[in-house]
Amino acid sequence: MTGRRLALLFFVLSALGNTSPSGKLSIEARIAPNRIAPGGIATLTVDVGFDGLNLPEVGAPVIAGVDVERGGTAQNLSILNGRVTRTSTTVFRLIPRGEGTIVIPALRIAVGNDRVQSDPITLTVTTAAPRGQPPAPGNLPPGTAPSGTPEIFVKAVVDRSRVYWNQQITLRLRLYSRIDVLGDVDWKPPAANGFWTETLGPARQGRVRVNGAEYAVMEFPSALFPTKTGTLTIGPARIRCRVARVLQPPDPWSMLAIPDVVPEDVQLDTDPMQIVVDPLPAGAPAGFDGAVGKFHLAFHVDGLTVRAGEPVAARATIGGEGNVPSIRDPEIHARGASREYVVGTSTRLERANDRLSGERERDVAFVSDQPGTLEILPVRFAWFDPEAGSYRSQSSEAVQVRVLPDSAGAASAPAAGSGAALAGPRAGTGPSGALTLNPTGMSAALFGSSALLLGVALLTGRSRRRRDRDPRWARLRALEPLLTRGLSETGEPAAAAARAEEALRKGAGFRHDVDLGGLARPERDRALGAHGAPDAEIAELESLFDQLAAIAYAPPETRRSDAKQAILAVRRLLERYRKELST
Repeated sequence: MTGRRLALLFFVLSALGNTSPSGKLSIEARIAPNRIAPGGIATLTVDVGFDGLNLPEVGAPVIAGVDVERGGTAQNLSILNGRVTRTSTTVFRLIPRGEGTIVIPALRIAVGNDRVQSDPITLTVTTAAPRGQPPAPGNLPPGTAPSGTPEIFVKAVVDRSRVYWNQQITLRLRLYSRIDVLGDVDWKPPAANGFWTETLGPARQGRVRVNGAEYAVMEFPSALFPTKTGTLTIGPARIRCRVARVLQPPDPWSMLAIPDVVPEDVQLDTDPMQIVVDPLPAGAPAGFDGAVGKFHLAFHVDGLTVRAGEPVAARATIGGEGNVPSIRDPEIHARGASREYVVGTSTRLERANDRLSGERERDVAFVSDQPGTLEILPVRFAWFDPEAGSYRSQSSEAVQVRVLPDSAGAASAPAAGSGAALAGPRAGTGPSGALTLNPTGMSAALFGSSALLLGVALLTGRSRRRRDRDPRWARLRALEPLLTRGLSETGEPAAAAARAEEALRKGAGFRHDVDLGGLARPERDRALGAHGAPDAEIAELESLFDQLAAIAYAPPETRRSDAKQAILAVRRLLERYRKELST
């Protein structure tokens, strides 16, 4: 053995830490990090070396108040000038259940007469940040980069820290990783008391460079709308994932030095963030209901001339960027109407470019039983523009609808001497032949059949128009697309559950003729009860809402099956609503 090789072997063996008196057996234990929060994960790595083939196995340490899981073991065999050396690296995951100082006891191994033990190690479990140390990568303030190049870290940023009441804040939770992430990432959104929260679509992936190192980035965006003023706190967000930890063999000079890949569970938290929320300025115009954003009002009437007893429909649409679900339905009224019906309301949301936008629509049908003029009054909408810092308003023009007499009452018999009759042929030839104005039998039969078909067509058309004016029929037609297009078990489970939740909310509203968009649970329950929904059905609805909301936080291995079962339950309930509306 050359002097260079002896020096290298001595370096490897001495790096293993505690060694037996014979120098054949050695063990070293180390932990990273040595300071974590309750519920966090610390990695205990144990290196063992032995000059020979009988390499002992390291047992899991027994530590009070700590859950210990074996992550895996990588072994290596080295043969140098006839001398056999075996080494191993074993990884344990330590998950403390409470705060305090935990002492990891010495780990003991033995081979024959060789016995050795590691030094005890101290692990600190506390929620307080360590003094004199820089913040962890996941706890950096917005806009700063982490020091060094950690393998994995998480970061939460907001696009603005000072906003008006009900103005959107875009929160981005980003996971940076230089090692492979296995399976799905389970993330728990931050506690956001005082905020209305809306997701902005599925996770996005890309690659960036941080401090000269290239990272894979997974981003979870969401929109937050403050519902209170003052200084509000966005709590810590938590990400749990499993990464592929590559364990390099202890002896890098061995020809059999093949790295081992061990899965490791990782939990990362962000620090809370404070948001200053200013109240809206004074001077709000009449009719302002709290809409904040960039909006516009559109108004449409489906006809300017109708007959008495027939409906005319008016639609008001509020669209734009902001907290659309919280906008109240626009008020539509008319002067000179005998009856009015709310045909339907709907809310459509879009989540493009990290902004929440969409439309709020309301359809109202007016019926006048008397000829004359029906006037649809102006529709007004007011909102606050946070970028301009001022209130804005918009109003439609009044619409005059001419009401004609009913078609049945307007019809009258032809006046005497008017019109034409079919003349029959003469009874005989010449001047003495008789001429009669009575129609022939065939002409009378033809006229009678035509009149009968015309009567049937008029009755059918009137029946169809009466059905189309029936608000119950309109709600049934609005329910049909929810069953055909609103429910799907394919795609990402959380997104499918969100679509099913929206379909369930709309379907329940169509069934009981009430708009449930943007209502919190207590308000939703009161609205359903006021429109005749029994307590058992309300409980069933809320149970389904809870199941669908929990899909996003379900374990990855059950998320797809949970979403499938919940969506099937929603489909069954909507089919029941369809049957009830059609009878």
